[in-house]
Order: sequence, then structure tokens, then C-alpha cells
Amino acid sequence: MGWAMDFYDARVKARIAGAPPPGWGAIALIRNEVSSHWYGQPSQRGLLVFTPPGEAIDGCIVPGFLGIAIHVPPPVWESCASLALAESKLPNHFPEGRGTVNLIPNPCFDRIERDLLELRQLLSPGFVSDGESDLFAIARQLITNVMTLAWEYQLPNGFPQTRDRHGPRNRARLARRAEDWLRAHLHESLAISEVCLAMRVSRREMEYAFRQAFDLSPRDFLQALRLNAIHRALQRCPPDRGMVTQIAMEHGVTHLGRFAGRYRDLFGELPGSSSTKKRKHQMSDHGI
Repeated sequence: MGWAMDFYDARVKARIAGAPPPGWGAIALIRNEVSSHWYGQPSQRGLLVFTPPGEAIDGCIVPGFLGIAIHVPPPVWESCASLALAESKLPNHFPEGRGTVNLIPNPCFDRIERDLLELRQLLSPGFVSDGESDLFAIARQLITNVMTLAWEYQLPNGFPQTRDRHGPRNRARLARRAEDWLRAHLHESLAISEVCLAMRVSRREMEYAFRQAFDLSPRDFLQALRLNAIHRALQRCPPDRGMVTQIAMEHGVTHLGRFAGRYRDLFGELPGSSSTKKRKHQMSDHGI
């Protein structure tokens, strides 16, 4: 897929030095409290090590060290930088020859660590998946989100001036524009980063806009939007399993098992059940 992850569980003391492939960038997440150093600074749990293209990784590990490193090629690196810089009014360029470290707040780091460990399980040999395309989509979105967050930490104070500049009215407009874009692309397997790029705003600003306008995250909003569109389409069709699969895939669904569970949670029945057609004139949209 053009990116790599390393999960470190060190049993030796070693120096970590060397450059990623030309144009590639890397980040590392330190998972525990051990006596190691990165770019001359002592490590601790929650530390994010940022290595831009052209910079050699410079650190050390000791027995017991736990960490996760992510390496991405130039297109992914530049896309994540664009997402982070879109709202900052800073020039869209990449730091050269300068590795940095930043401490991520515990709740945020815990969530990232959990997601990456789950992704490792999904990618493990022998894991049975309903389809590679869904797995790749999950991995792509997670890697993009983590890399974009790493970029945001390179900006001055997380560009708070951006948050002040966007009042409630502007955020409401952004949420409505993003909603229109999502409705027009429901047939695609979308990552939230794609709508951020289309709207030319940061992932963080998109999150604020959706929370304010809809009291939902962009991801939850897209999921509800897609499920409601599928529900309406199924009301117009016979309850045939093959038709359910076709309609779901036409609306960008790639993981049918997960889709069925979410559909049942929202509508209280499995997709394509006989009650769907009986209640077609009685049910209103749920959530969206």
C-alpha cells in the first residue's frame, strides 16, 4: 500500500539511526516509560517523534521499550500536511533537517494506541477478513488521521487563531457544504480526510463544525447518512439478500458484516427484512 508500520518490543539496547527512503516521512509513538532518548530528549509514554523527509532518525532503545513507528511516502505525507495546514495560514512547506518531539495528551494517545494495535491484529497473517478493500480503507484512514495529527502538533500552539476565526455561523456553513459534498459522493468508499481536502479545511476544524451543527462527528454523520440512503433504497426493493448486497455496495459499503450490525442498531432490524417494506410509509429517517 506504499506505507509501513513497525511495532517495537525491544529486548536489547540499541542505537536507532538512519534515513527513510527519499521523500518519505516518519513518526513514532512511545508507548511506555523507559530510559531512551529521541533527538536528544528523554522519552516518555505519549511522546510523538516527528521525522520529516531528509532527516535521519536519531534515537535509542533499551530492553522493555515499546513503540510504534509509521513511515509514509511523499504523496501521503504531503496530503496529511495539506490537511493540517489548510486552516493555519502558514506556508504549505515541510520542515527540512529537523526532527521534533511532542507530548500528546493521554486520552488522545490512548485512542491512537488502541486503534493502531487493532490495525496490527487486522493485518496479522491468518486473520480472516470479509474483504481486502475494506481492510485497506480502514488502514488508510487511520494512518492518514494519525499523520495529520502529527502535522498539527508541528504548528504554533495547534493554530488556535484558526479556532477563533471561525464563528458559529461560518462553521454551520462549512458543515452544510460538507454535507452536500458527502451526499454527492455516497456511492464511494470515503475517508473523512477526503472531504476535508475537498473543503480545504483541517480535520480538526471539520470536527468542530460537525459537532456544532449536527452533534455528531463527521464519521458518525457519514455513517448515518449512508445507512438512511440504503434504508430508503431497500424500501423500494424486494427483500432479497442479493439486492441488499448490491445496494449496500452501490452506497460505498465495503464491509458487509459490519454494515449489517450498524443497520440493525439504527433501525432495529437486519437490512432487507420483510418488515422494512411493510413499514416503508411509517418510518422517518433516523439520525439524519
